[in-house]
Amino acid sequence: MIQIIPSQVTETPASLLAALDRGESLPAHWYTDPAITTREIEKIFRKTWNYIGPAKELANPGDYITGYAGEVPVVVIRNEVELAGFVNVCRHRRHEVMKGRGNAKMMQCGYHAWTYDLTGCLKGAPRSAAERNFRLEDYPLLPLRAETLGPFVFVNLDSQAKSLASYYGDLLNILAGSGIHLESLELYSRDSWTAEANWKTMLENYLECYHCAVAHPGFSAAIDVKQENYNLTTHGWFASQLGQVRQSALEGKTAVEIYDARGEITQAQYHLLWPNVTVNINPGFPNLSIDVWVPDGPNKAKGFSEQYFGPGVSEQFAHDLIAFNKKVGYEDDVLTNSVQHGLLGGMPDRGRFLINSEHLCIHFQKLVVQALSENSGRLEELPAASSHPVSTTISAAPTASAAAESERNSYVELEVAKVERESEIISSFYLRRVDGDPLYRWEPGQFLPIRVTIPGRTEPALRTYSISTCYNPNFYRLSIRRGEGAALVSQFMYANAKTGFRLHALMPRGKFVLDQSSNRAVVLVSGGVGITPMMAIAEHIVEEGRRTGTYRPIHFIHGAQNGRVRAFGKRIQELAVEHRTLSVHVCLSGPSPEDEIGVTYHSKGRVDITLVTALVPPGDYDFYLCGPSEFMNSLYAGLVGTGVRPERIHYESFGPGTVLKPELPRKPSEEHNGSAVHVKFARSGTETAWSREDGTLLELAEEAGLAPAFGCRSGICGTCKTKIVHGAVEYLDEPLADRGEGEILPCCSVPRKAQGENQNGGRPDVVLDL
Repeated sequence: MIQIIPSQVTETPASLLAALDRGESLPAHWYTDPAITTREIEKIFRKTWNYIGPAKELANPGDYITGYAGEVPVVVIRNEVELAGFVNVCRHRRHEVMKGRGNAKMMQCGYHAWTYDLTGCLKGAPRSAAERNFRLEDYPLLPLRAETLGPFVFVNLDSQAKSLASYYGDLLNILAGSGIHLESLELYSRDSWTAEANWKTMLENYLECYHCAVAHPGFSAAIDVKQENYNLTTHGWFASQLGQVRQSALEGKTAVEIYDARGEITQAQYHLLWPNVTVNINPGFPNLSIDVWVPDGPNKAKGFSEQYFGPGVSEQFAHDLIAFNKKVGYEDDVLTNSVQHGLLGGMPDRGRFLINSEHLCIHFQKLVVQALSENSGRLEELPAASSHPVSTTISAAPTASAAAESERNSYVELEVAKVERESEIISSFYLRRVDGDPLYRWEPGQFLPIRVTIPGRTEPALRTYSISTCYNPNFYRLSIRRGEGAALVSQFMYANAKTGFRLHALMPRGKFVLDQSSNRAVVLVSGGVGITPMMAIAEHIVEEGRRTGTYRPIHFIHGAQNGRVRAFGKRIQELAVEHRTLSVHVCLSGPSPEDEIGVTYHSKGRVDITLVTALVPPGDYDFYLCGPSEFMNSLYAGLVGTGVRPERIHYESFGPGTVLKPELPRKPSEEHNGSAVHVKFARSGTETAWSREDGTLLELAEEAGLAPAFGCRSGICGTCKTKIVHGAVEYLDEPLADRGEGEILPCCSVPRKAQGENQNGGRPDVVLDL
């Protein structure tokens, strides 16, 4: 528990993290309360790696640099063997031993001349020879960890902390991608600074460029800050922002004055190393700056900035870039000072983040909450089984930024990492990105559109399969039922998708997702292969419970023919062992001789509303349904009939025939025409019948196994724009996106029944170029 002394408010990490997941910021007093700042110094700055300076200044025996780590004076010195770090406090009266930076043959305190060698051993203490029971060897300088990251030196007061490289080692590869050769950099200047804002206020401003176009005209003229071109990524213990120089800046055509960005470095990089070190590269000639940010009480911050340049950089470029950085810094100070005034007022108590634009800020705040948790111990000791950031344990696995629209609807190449058999008819295919990049985040319950090339077919085959595991950055798990007859893609996958097999996929999508804003108990009801999205939802809830200590109750009800075809039996039991409020009921319609009641199943028959109401006590629940059409229709009608509000019923079905959607508004042209409308998707050759319960043309296409590109699903973005080959459509709401001649938006349109064409050789009413 975290005790907030002034307001006597008790807050749990779980409640704070849940609020952050909803986009709510930390309460205002976390930025103004001296007790919070005291805990941050103890729990954060004294347990993490603190930047000291460049290794080039510690090249020779006797070279030293002093600094502070969590307000503790420290010194790093080169002796004959290694870099050595010490608490820079004399064992006598606790005067600081060394000052500034330089070279020394020994370390001598300027107060009473106690003298230490370069290994920290006390070698002399005036008048101590006459002191009884005093031995020099009993009073060395206290040691601390000193390690290097490339050419930079850090210290850590925690002797048991993991290595510096385990925190930030991956950063070196990212920095190298800019074209900077770190070893060639030379320190040009070092300046101290103070600010009128909490250190967190300032770093949260650093961690987003949502404000750049408004507050930084010069920066925005040099760097392309459009959301789709400016990448934000968390890597656990560091967070990165990558941008590109604007072409207008390279051509000298910016509307505002900037520095000369026409050097060999074209990529901008801005990194925060948890908790308080930023590393920055600007486009132009080789350059790098480091800033260190520390608390100076709750409402102020202080730190220092170092500017590095590569060999041969002109004085003019150095002068102009430093001036450019200072101007951006001044603009940021104006913003953060104003924010601190707002925080001091305490109203409103919480702000609201935009999760897609400010998720680095949210990740940073989660790290703060975790570090200040009473039971956190050292951060690196905490379990990191999952990379999902909704936790009291913050994962060190990468999480990518929100995807640009172009990426959302672009295929990436995946390969099969392994295949696992889940039952006689269902196998799981684990897919990872061929390029090694982390996967974009998906919500529990979403599906993955895949594209495979099947020999003998002129066009690739498109299908969508539910992802059967909760988010992780490494692999998708598609648990696919081996179909028969016309189930072309599933048969192809079973025959060909071995380890190393490659296919293409769009980003995950779909509206059937767990409502994470609710704390209500969930009822997961599935039939057959409909268990796949339920596994992702159940795993996510268990993962949440593992990290927060609060387990959202689950009733897991599943129907199958027999134990041989039922999937995930062992995995569900593993989750139930860990999740004490997860109840499992398996209903088999035709148990095989080897099935044992009470072991492999709990009842015989079919899952229906009678069984569900018998298993689920009266209460307020969120229901999630997934299975064949008849199964879904029966349960949906049954739940509504027992008084469950429709908005509490979420569903996913396998193909047409499900009539769960609310009735669409009837158009005048349909008042006297109740027959189905025939739709053909020309590229795939798929033909199907549309009726009102099938929803929009986009939903119809998805139900038919296609995966059209889409963005907003509301007629605003125009991403789903499609050629109409024949027929006409009507719009449920007039779309805002522009459309060319012969183009329609499937996301908000429905097909119009052809009039007077019944004798036209059975031609479909509407033909789309999909």
